[in-house]
Amino acid sequence: MKKITIIALALITLGATSQIVEKNIDKEEVKTVVTTNLKEHDEKDNDIDFGHDNDDEHTLAEKIGF
Repeated sequence: MKKITIIALALITLGATSQIVEKNIDKEEVKTVVTTNLKEHDEKDNDIDFGHDNDDEHTLAEKIGF
C-alpha cells in the first residue's frame, strides 16, 4: 500500500508540475524561436549516404555498431 501511495503522489506531482510549466511558457516567444532557427529540409537536395550499398560484407555485430 505504501508503494502505491508513493507512485500516486509522484504522478500527481509530475502532472501538477507539467501544468505549471505549460502555463508559464510564452507561446509567442517559442513560435518566434522555432520559425527563426529551424529550417525545412529540401527533399530534392537529399544527398545523405546511409551506407547500405554492400551490407553483405558486414557481420551482424558490425551492422549494429560494434
